Amino acid sequence: MSTYHNAVSDKLVLFLDSDTSIYQIYSKDNQLKYQLNHHDNSSFPEELSAAIFSSTYLQLVNSKFTLCPLDEEKIDSFFQLNHGTGIDFLTAQNGTFKIGYEKPKSFDLLTQKLVNTIIATDIELLFEYTSKKTHSHALYFYEHQGVLSLIAWKDDLFVLSNRYSIADADELFYFVMLVIEQLEIPIQKIYVECIASQDKYEEYKSLFKNYLPSFQQSNFIDMKSNEDSSKILSHFFAQCVL
Repeated sequence: MSTYHNAVSDKLVLFLDSDTSIYQIYSKDNQLKYQLNHHDNSSFPEELSAAIFSSTYLQLVNSKFTLCPLDEEKIDSFFQLNHGTGIDFLTAQNGTFKIGYEKPKSFDLLTQKLVNTIIATDIELLFEYTSKKTHSHALYFYEHQGVLSLIAWKDDLFVLSNRYSIADADELFYFVMLVIEQLEIPIQKIYVECIASQDKYEEYKSLFKNYLPSFQQSNFIDMKSNEDSSKILSHFFAQCVL
């Protein structure tokens, strides 16, 4: 995109995964005004160093995470049971669960540079998105950097969120079907939605066509067929907060 000209009404949405930062700046009417892919997570983009934003969102994607019930005082034991010791993690909660998530190496740098930042993991954002849907039985998923992330609902209740390392679409198919089977979600009643490019959606739809009667693509996605998952997900999660 062209050179960025700051307006104090602009909103910054920062998508952060293990090796890439995508800075998306939206105007006050929520139109994408400027986008910057920054491949050095140990630094802050010089072109944005003096900018002022009306709202700032930091969105953490693909980090290790653990959920626990709200009535648990500490999440430490749950996180360490799943991921071992020696990992710095942060905590948050909503009206349904507490979450512990791995602290990104660039977290302190970014929070020092950004002002009044609203921080959320992809899991929290996906939960909020899916909780507004009206499907009693549902599963929502996306793949990013060889990791499948999903959320499942059964009988109008949130029942699972997890990540699985996968090598290809066949393994994605295996884990999606495994979750549905293990949770005993009725195949004929489940709604399944993927967050993916058009190409990937068509590939997944072909895989599942003989197994899942209802398989859809997120209607937030308005991208070219060959867009990579970083651009797809950064756009999707930005729409979740704008």
